[in-house]
Amino acid sequence: QRRDLSRCHQNAAMSAPDEKVDAMVIKCEKTGKLFYNEADAKLHSEETGLQAFAQVSLEEKVWVCKETGKVCFNEQQMAMHKRFVPEAQTFDESNVGELRTKALAAAAAAAAAPAEMETEEETLLRSAGLAGKLARKAAKAGEAGPSGPPLVTKELVDQLLEMGFTELRAQKALVKTSNAGIEPAINWLGEHLDDADIDEPLSTEVEVKPQAEVDAALAQSMQGGGSKLTPEEKKAKLDEALAKARAKKAGIDVESQKEIERVRREGGKELTKSLRDQQEQQRKRDMEARKREKAEFERERQKLREQLAKDRAEKIAAGTLVEKKEVAPAPAPAPAPAPAP
Repeated sequence: QRRDLSRCHQNAAMSAPDEKVDAMVIKCEKTGKLFYNEADAKLHSEETGLQAFAQVSLEEKVWVCKETGKVCFNEQQMAMHKRFVPEAQTFDESNVGELRTKALAAAAAAAAAPAEMETEEETLLRSAGLAGKLARKAAKAGEAGPSGPPLVTKELVDQLLEMGFTELRAQKALVKTSNAGIEPAINWLGEHLDDADIDEPLSTEVEVKPQAEVDAALAQSMQGGGSKLTPEEKKAKLDEALAKARAKKAGIDVESQKEIERVRREGGKELTKSLRDQQEQQRKRDMEARKREKAEFERERQKLREQLAKDRAEKIAAGTLVEKKEVAPAPAPAPAPAPAP
């Protein structure tokens, strides 16, 4: 049942002991996202403007995509996710209670980890367009996130346009995923395609720049800080820092992370080509279907004409219908002879 967030929490508090309230799981009716505490649900409501939430049972069944982590609540949602995210093929059956247990365990592990100062790699990541994640991390520590309009790269926008998405949806997906790449943007679009506000303009103007210009601006900002490195050396340092940060997070060595990045880029190209091929095949199927429909329509019309002609001939033969004969028009009178002079 649908309700706003405050009423959802109030009803649960009135009808259950404190431990039951603590175990309450809240679901956003529009996006299907699950929240394991009221604070996260309120933050989601403030960020999206959505107000329809519902409390879900810990025993409710869900299906989790192994490739993307998407949580689906029925077969229709799984089919839609497979349609918009080609790599989504495998789903594991679970329930809300198991998801809550895993989420709380992950949160406890993160809270137990010692706080670290921002490293040089994180500084470079902030400048490289991954500021969204760092801003959320800073917000938890009471710090202010970076200011300025969101920045997305033109090349990623163009790829999404070629796949058939509108420019607004392409920019919105890249903004929501911190310009992290084509695959996160496609995943976001697949999850939010049915949102009521999917085609509403963003609250802030988006800055679209070519990747080369973004890299040049980053190199210039680093040079302003007293660096003596050339732009090529700064770009190489940035790429190395990105690889180190991602390798550290994944628990692997830097060279393995670089190979993963190379494979990911190649996979992105293959994914783009696959989506284009699928769209072209669908377009051909639609054209063939329209041709078949048109041919069928013409056949039905011809059958109707033949049946009408047959019925008419039978009625004329039976004498119930008199065939009208066309009467030739009377010849025009000859002109009168001219009077004699």
